[in-house]
Amino acid sequence: MHSENLIILVCVTLLLSYLSSLIYARTKVPDILWLMGFGLVVGPVFQLFDKELFLELAPMMSILALSIILFEAGINVDITMLLDYMGRAIVLSAASLLSVAVVVGLALSWLLPNDFTLRQAMLLGAMVGGTSTVSTFGILTGIQRSVKDLGPTKVLLTLESIVSDPLCIIASITLIKMIMLPGVSLMDSVKDIFGTFTLSSAFGLGIGLLWAKVLNRLRNRPFTYMITIAILLPTYILSEQWIGEGGGAMTALAFGLAVTNYRFVMEKLGVNSKVMVDKQKLREFHEEITFFIKSFFFVYIGLVVSLSLRYTFIGLGVALLLMTIRFTLVRVLSRFIPFSVEEKTVSQFVFAMGLPAFVMSQLPMIYDPSGRFFVNSAIYPDLCMPIVLGTVIYGALVAPEAIKQGLRLQSQTPTEPAVPEETGAVESTPKPQ
Repeated sequence: MHSENLIILVCVTLLLSYLSSLIYARTKVPDILWLMGFGLVVGPVFQLFDKELFLELAPMMSILALSIILFEAGINVDITMLLDYMGRAIVLSAASLLSVAVVVGLALSWLLPNDFTLRQAMLLGAMVGGTSTVSTFGILTGIQRSVKDLGPTKVLLTLESIVSDPLCIIASITLIKMIMLPGVSLMDSVKDIFGTFTLSSAFGLGIGLLWAKVLNRLRNRPFTYMITIAILLPTYILSEQWIGEGGGAMTALAFGLAVTNYRFVMEKLGVNSKVMVDKQKLREFHEEITFFIKSFFFVYIGLVVSLSLRYTFIGLGVALLLMTIRFTLVRVLSRFIPFSVEEKTVSQFVFAMGLPAFVMSQLPMIYDPSGRFFVNSAIYPDLCMPIVLGTVIYGALVAPEAIKQGLRLQSQTPTEPAVPEETGAVESTPKPQ
């Protein structure tokens, strides 16, 4: 690939992302689909770029996309709201992962017995059993253009996507070990998940608090945002290496939270300390970087996709099954968890995969390169790509209209039992006109 072509690709991606956001009001087609379509055209269709080179960039793209997006979530979210929604996000993420792994495992092992055993099919379910932060962020941004400000719902689904990364990674690795080493127990996996969340959160908060004090000292100097990125990325990588795979996502979120909520965190620790951080400047610069990363991420997905008719049909079928599972699961959970009308309605239709699922699909080939335990390890990435595309397309095209219709019907309902009694439920429930 010539460097000039790559530069042109990046420039066209940015222009397309900007233009597609402007014409959304007329076309109702979200920028996600324009970007993925562009990636498909210049990649698999016309083969203008070498897919193998972009596949080699998968780990780097994962680190950049997750760290940048999650840091933005941290610096923009109200920490008190985060604490309120974390419990619900964990339940929603864990229930989704378990439901998808079991249902997909049973379905594929029955329909494709020559390709999957039950555990191998459950492994695919674990890979696609959680949402992608970048995909969810992009879809919710598109939904916000046609629906009112999502507010708490965006916090809930962003937190769910953050929680799902370590859950899915650890669950996938555990299932691989159970396939290759039958003696591995599920209790070991639960301990790993709890330890990863606890340690990565503490690590991110600690680094973030220290960095807030540094920014306080440097507040009148230029380029403070760029050196913040220079601290964020190594912090993410160190968390993945020291604490465990999946820990970087939680660390990046905690890092951002600590920087912009320094006083609140220190008061909870019993310390009276203040710092001056230019939050507005930090958020404005980070918004520009997020725009770039999000734009190129979806083009990247289109560039690396490898579709065959058989796997496309199966993958899209699995994507439809995932959305059915999600819709049913949220309706069941809403009987026990105090979701507002908006949270319930949006959560039923937004369940999009992304790059983490594709990265996890490489694990069988990494752990079993000789093919002793996985006869057809290539089937995982071949199926993950249409699943990712299917869930993103569903979330970008079907979800906005379904959500608007659902909220409209709910607003015409005279009363909603239990919802008005929950704190904040009235604010996030559409009121009759």
